Amino acid sequence: MRGRWRLLHPQKPLTRPLPKSHQNAVAFYLPLAAEKPHFVGLKGSASHLRHKKLGGGVSAVATPNSSVLSEEAFKRLGRFDKESVNVSDADYDSEDEETTSSGADSVDELAISELGLPPRLVESLESRGITQLFPIQRAVLAPALEGRDLIARAKTGTGKTLAFGIPIIKRLSEDESSQRRGRLPRVLVLAPTRELAKQVEKEIKESATYLNTVCVYGGVSYNIQQNALSRGVDVVVGTPGRIIDLINNGSLRLGEVQYLVLDEADQMLAVGFEEDVEVILEKLPAKRQSMLFSATMPGWVKKLARKYLDNPLTIDLVGDQEEKLAEGIKLYAIPTTANSKRHILSDLVTVYAKGGKTIVFTQTKRDADEVSMALTNSIASEALHGDISQHQRERTLNGFRQAKFTVLVATDVAARGLDIPNVDLVIHYELPNDPETFVHRSGRTGRAGKEGTAILMFTSSQRRTVRSLERDVGCKLEYISLPSVEEVLESSAKQVVATLSGVHPESVEFFTPTAQKLIEDQGTGALAAAIAQLSGFSRPPSSRSLITHEQGWVTLQLTRDPGYSRGFLSARSVTGFLADVYSSAADEVGKIHLIADEKVEGAAFDLPEKIAKELLNKQIPPGNTISKITKLPALQDDGPSSDYYGRFSNRDRGFQGGSRERKGFRNSRGWGRDSDDDEGTFDRRHGVGVTEVTVVGLGAQEMVEVIG
Repeated sequence: MRGRWRLLHPQKPLTRPLPKSHQNAVAFYLPLAAEKPHFVGLKGSASHLRHKKLGGGVSAVATPNSSVLSEEAFKRLGRFDKESVNVSDADYDSEDEETTSSGADSVDELAISELGLPPRLVESLESRGITQLFPIQRAVLAPALEGRDLIARAKTGTGKTLAFGIPIIKRLSEDESSQRRGRLPRVLVLAPTRELAKQVEKEIKESATYLNTVCVYGGVSYNIQQNALSRGVDVVVGTPGRIIDLINNGSLRLGEVQYLVLDEADQMLAVGFEEDVEVILEKLPAKRQSMLFSATMPGWVKKLARKYLDNPLTIDLVGDQEEKLAEGIKLYAIPTTANSKRHILSDLVTVYAKGGKTIVFTQTKRDADEVSMALTNSIASEALHGDISQHQRERTLNGFRQAKFTVLVATDVAARGLDIPNVDLVIHYELPNDPETFVHRSGRTGRAGKEGTAILMFTSSQRRTVRSLERDVGCKLEYISLPSVEEVLESSAKQVVATLSGVHPESVEFFTPTAQKLIEDQGTGALAAAIAQLSGFSRPPSSRSLITHEQGWVTLQLTRDPGYSRGFLSARSVTGFLADVYSSAADEVGKIHLIADEKVEGAAFDLPEKIAKELLNKQIPPGNTISKITKLPALQDDGPSSDYYGRFSNRDRGFQGGSRERKGFRNSRGWGRDSDDDEGTFDRRHGVGVTEVTVVGLGAQEMVEVIG
């Protein structure tokens, strides 16, 4: 529906077409020439929605930039007191005339200081720079103060902690009679992970220092938590497992809980807490207010809401829109082999993180440990997963935040809810299980308007899965090749130079005489040697295949000019050409892949470094060019496929292109076939050749050094 339109209670009519960015928001459409409003479902931004029960059991819906109540009703929040704190249906259904106040006046009326909140709460919020409500906070405030049970769909990082925190703190602040020692908690907040629980505790403590808030979770001593509960507590935040333990040993009693919050309820299911949550809810007083926050609504969450919430009001700031990534994140994908991933990971970190923080995501705890250990040889890194003790976990996170090491290797569950600023690079070491996980992982970088980079590593058997991921997320990945040796060296040198600025002047002064003597004796070579040593390249790095990523191999490209007889139609014809030019090259050739570009007749192939140098010095027949390349061109795709996220992430089932038996064209043996290689076979003794070409590079811009 297009044309002039407006929503009920707008500050001014909206005269632009409905935006496509918002989906499935429920709105009241009022044509300017019509006398009566028409209720329709729109893909638009609904700023003013009636508080009436809609179809499907949903009481109200709010979009990311809106509230469930009219501007007039929202302004009345500032006039609430203990006797009239509820928002009546008339407030939600108000048909009052549109406000005539200016935009600036409206903003002032909606400020934190104008909402009738306790002065000390307002002061603590403003001291932290919080002067206006976020969309989820604005949408939740009035119905929460009314005492309604709520289901709020909001993504991580949208301010939902204060969405339930502000109204709960206001209510608790109005009842100061319950400040006795040994008092039982009036608020219970359940969180799926220790990190999220601690963040909620921190937010509430900073907003209301006068309330006693205790956070309980596993992995630490019971005694500290039991002592804190025995002294009297207002708010308990914790993970379901530890809360049940404290209930069972008598340390935590829930008989006076008035407010229940389930934060990230969908993740309770992901980490296996569904049974624990239901056990806890059964122990709560029937008369209470319950608020459930969840980004998605799986069946278990819906069942939970039906069973334990009383006629809940639904506030939806997610809708059915697809998961979106922040605009500042550059997305790359690199084809790898099962055996080369760990070897090239350090190069990716060196070139793309540029000395900044990197989070590497794995699927399993074992992978996290092994990848971290492999990286430690060249880059300082630590692992983070569920088997790590809480004490070590906190040390690891603090060390990463303080840049004591620059790479954190983590599982998805361990990283859930982490708030780590200034992450420059995210690497998907294994494919995520679903599009939402891809967005959540990638969203660890590019936060708060900053730029970031995310790299997806995949094997040839996962190529179609990557395409499905692009389609489902609505993003476009740029396919890249392995960083060249020159790129790694250049990036390493820049990082070393950057660290020199952190050397104390007194230390510089102490070493200056030695430096001057070295420069006199060796010139700039002395400084170059120092940079090489600090970069970890005291010895020259060996070359590495762009196809298999194996060290000691070089990838060359063979092309034939148009008009010079037939092109290279198979790996066999490439081998025959090499045999005519330099027989050793034909004997030692590794992987061969035909170029996908129809305008280019050629192939990319691997040779041992020494043989490659010798071949480049040979006389080549006219019309042909052999060159060393630093980026793979697009190669023909004839590999297997998978459409299942994460299905083959740890098995690389059906993958072609791992380690292999080289020197495939010797008379004594054919191009061997093993568990990681499905390139086909060729045996010169019998003159039989079968070639299956697999994808190893996708659309990367080719950079070649042509040797005449």
